[in-house]
Amino acid sequence: MPDIAFWNKCNNKCVMCTNEGGFSLNDSALYGLRPQVEKLERWLKGRGKVYLKNDDKKDFVSLTGGEPTIHPDFFRLLAYFRRRLPGAGITLLSNGRRFADKEFTGRFLKVAAPPFAVAVPVHAPTPALHDKIAGVRGAFGQTLAGLENLLAGAGPLEVQVRLVLHRLNIKKLGPLLSFLLAKFPDTRRYSVTAIHYEIEGMSLANHRRLALRLKESAAALGSALPLIKRFHNFRLYHFPRCLVRPELRRLCWVTLPPEDRVYTAKCRGCRARRGCLGLMGEYYKAFGDGELRRL
Repeated sequence: MPDIAFWNKCNNKCVMCTNEGGFSLNDSALYGLRPQVEKLERWLKGRGKVYLKNDDKKDFVSLTGGEPTIHPDFFRLLAYFRRRLPGAGITLLSNGRRFADKEFTGRFLKVAAPPFAVAVPVHAPTPALHDKIAGVRGAFGQTLAGLENLLAGAGPLEVQVRLVLHRLNIKKLGPLLSFLLAKFPDTRRYSVTAIHYEIEGMSLANHRRLALRLKESAAALGSALPLIKRFHNFRLYHFPRCLVRPELRRLCWVTLPPEDRVYTAKCRGCRARRGCLGLMGEYYKAFGDGELRRL
């Protein structure tokens, strides 16, 4: 899956962001319309097509940043990608704040022809904690308003709510799931993805605040199982199958390329090895494989 970075700027300052700091650097010309078009065209030539395949053998592309929605050519780029890849799935990774503007959302929905998904993180069930993690006061209200607008006019658009789990919010997982069920009770309108945080970029810089072992994250998911079962479509990213409860193993997805995954000696002969992520490479460097167990 190619990740096409629109932009090096963001209107959030998330503590667990996988990008480096320095979004204020004045190099936006590197992320203009022409370079992004050229980047996609390179992927579509020769070996580039290999990277447009996921495990289901379907073409798809991820649009990321910074924050893509604040790019001055945002709608032109979306229109180009959809025209150039008419049948490919496109996923937009966004903090959701720009979608609090109904006019902006309406324009977006006209351009984002299916198959198209937008993934928005909700960090906590309260404004104080969400904004602390996002690094911007008022982010919680704008993000929730953005999700409301997307769901109100979504049509065939896929809306994903992402929960990036780390030390600052893991104890609020249950309350966060309860909040989402109360706020957006029709769970057929959206999916929820719980993601164990990645150790890179600002997440690495802030790791003393964020450090969380997979076994702790998996235990919180196990405790929240009754709530998880109430969602129509729930996914887990970055979790080895051996660490989650049996009822949750079918929800584990492999979303990282092979070079970012590690399978240790403990994985040999494991019955759950097929379709398992193993360990994230950077996680293995930080914590080792002591938590893994052979099934």
